[in-house]
Amino acid sequence: MTQNNNRNIPPHLIASFRKLADDFEMHIRADERDRLINKMRGTLFAEQASKPVQEIEVKSSAYNDAVALARKAGLCETHRRLVGYLSQGTFLAVPTIAGHLNIRKASVYTYLSGLKKAGYEIEIRSTGNRRGGYVNIYRLAKSA
Repeated sequence: MTQNNNRNIPPHLIASFRKLADDFEMHIRADERDRLINKMRGTLFAEQASKPVQEIEVKSSAYNDAVALARKAGLCETHRRLVGYLSQGTFLAVPTIAGHLNIRKASVYTYLSGLKKAGYEIEIRSTGNRRGGYVNIYRLAKSA
């Protein structure tokens, strides 16, 4: 709008429009806040995993076999911990893996690449959208 057109708009309409814009912004912020809170609670992607990822303290024979293979391949401790999480059978997203391993998301891709080079078969499944901030989820193939 030009400067001349602004003078023709009644001040009460400008105030109403400003209030409407503020109301939209508050609604969007509340929606985003609720989404983040649900994500932190783990309910946003609950349909992808039937149970939360357990700590690796409970070691199964599949876990022990996977870690033994990682040691033989000369992989570091982070690789072995990654194998432990991926061998639990649930698909995991890169942000989840990064959080569990206390590393950056970009590093997760490097470690996944290292596992592939060491001979691990990693299953990749597409989430079908980018709403959660990622496209693919990963787990160790059943044959590993």
